[in-house]
Amino acid sequence: MAKVTVKFFATVREITGIPRIEMEAKDIRELLEALKLKYGRKFVETVIDEGTGELKRFFSCMINGKRIELLNGYDTLLENDDAVALFPPVGGG
Repeated sequence: MAKVTVKFFATVREITGIPRIEMEAKDIRELLEALKLKYGRKFVETVIDEGTGELKRFFSCMINGKRIELLNGYDTLLENDDAVALFPPVGGG
């Protein structure tokens, strides 16, 4: 288990009510499970695809500035002091 800082942005921050939290988990999949338990139904409805248990389409997760898709996805192992960021879809124009 690694102790990491999870940073929340935009709508994810609105749901949690805080900009960041320290948590322990071995990988991203376990971290998302812990976040679901901690923040409940509103977090799940907004952030999680209940069919897959993974992030909804266009949500982004980064570890130390690298997208998890460029690492080992949801099985990416976490290390102490990693910074994990959760971003909702971003629109622009």
